[in-house]
Amino acid sequence: MYNDDMNEKKKELEINKQHREDYEKLMQESSTKLDGYWDKNNPFVKIVLFLLGALIVAGVGYYIYLFLNSR
Repeated sequence: MYNDDMNEKKKELEINKQHREDYEKLMQESSTKLDGYWDKNNPFVKIVLFLLGALIVAGVGYYIYLFLNSR
């Protein structure tokens, strides 16, 4: 009985391992060259996001300035 349980567990582990390998293979085949491009640690992305943030802050500041001076 103990051997049957062990054999069944080993069989389940092998099935899980095979499914994991199939999944990883499928994910690697379905990925494109641009999947890893927009990484938040990429310097280009950091520069673009910083420029967008600066533009937003400057725009909001400009409209607040216009609002306060129109009173």
